Amino acid sequence: MDAAPAQGSIEPAPPARRGWLSLLMGAWHAWSRFVFGALPVVIGVTMAGLVVHEAVNDSIEFTPIAVPAGFADHGLTPEVVAARLADAIDRAATQTLSETLHRPAAELENSTPDLNLPVVGLSLHSLASLTRKLLGWPERRLTGEITQSGDQYRLRLRLSGHGVVADVAVPKSEGADQLLVLAAPEVWRVVSPRLYAWHVAQLDIEEAEIRDRLLELRRRARDPETQATLTYLIGRSLVRGGRPEEGLAMMDGLVQSQPSYAAGHYGRAQALQALHRPEEALAAQKLGLDLDPNSPWAHLLSSALLRQIGRYDEALVEARRAQDLDDDDRPGLMEESHILREMARPDDAAERARRILAVDPHHAPALAALGEALLRLGEAEAALATFDQALLEAPQLAAAQVGRAAALHALGRD
Repeated sequence: MDAAPAQGSIEPAPPARRGWLSLLMGAWHAWSRFVFGALPVVIGVTMAGLVVHEAVNDSIEFTPIAVPAGFADHGLTPEVVAARLADAIDRAATQTLSETLHRPAAELENSTPDLNLPVVGLSLHSLASLTRKLLGWPERRLTGEITQSGDQYRLRLRLSGHGVVADVAVPKSEGADQLLVLAAPEVWRVVSPRLYAWHVAQLDIEEAEIRDRLLELRRRARDPETQATLTYLIGRSLVRGGRPEEGLAMMDGLVQSQPSYAAGHYGRAQALQALHRPEEALAAQKLGLDLDPNSPWAHLLSSALLRQIGRYDEALVEARRAQDLDDDDRPGLMEESHILREMARPDDAAERARRILAVDPHHAPALAALGEALLRLGEAEAALATFDQALLEAPQLAAAQVGRAAALHALGRD
């Protein structure tokens, strides 16, 4: 006979962790089904979004540039020339954009479209190009050819919707790469007129020629931003060319029509400074800085104006602020050197100039600034040698010419 269970005995309960384990396993299976079911959808939507974004991007697509027979023997295939042209166009933009010393910080933001070279096979760009074709969206395609006639090479570039955008020629002795250098800025003339305007304004040519080219561009400009940029640059050229009254009148009109355009206020400040009205210039400059507080150049101009009216401590603050905002310390250090010299601190002024020369021994303005500080220190012989070195680097530098004459006078060699 089986033994009866002891009175009052209780069946053991299953371990509690089995319930938690079952819940966790169930949650994991549900999550796995969701992830592995939704993941392909998420990837697909992401890829579609990237393709659409690339398709609507304002870009220029290059095609191989036709070249004369024999170019390929030197590695200059149509594809290689197209790649070199893209590099030249990109360099032209970089050179203009990197010159921030005389430009408001936000002046050329988002002014350059992407440059795209054709890619063989499947790529994001090729899918975007196919999408544009399927949807009938217009494409900006750059085509062209290099031809040879006698002892000259000639390059013509065409952009869809614009026709011929560049037509340049060079002697064969200069090579095909020089063609690309000459043609590159002409592409920006069509696709980014503001960038091209700044390129023209920075050319080492007479101010009258700069104004003529800018005026021609302004006659063709349609959008207000481009017109404002061109008006500012024309007015600035008038100031630089010794016609500050005309420049001020142009800047006054620009400020009235576009009061939120910082460069117009800066332009007024430059014109007023040239007219020896520093207090008014400083007020105009402040209006520009309120609109464009992160421009290194604007802080440098403020520093120069404050220095001109003898507010040296404030001028130093502005010069150092410019250095904080710019990777290139040289302009700010130059301004500091000028301020410290006028504060009767020639040792400190010389130290700032030497800091520039430690990085760039051929920097002519820094050499001139060092010479001026050495003169203040009574080291006329050393100053003369420094001014001579500055003039070797930049024969037309007025500060070095004046300083050399002062050094000769101090040495009794007039």
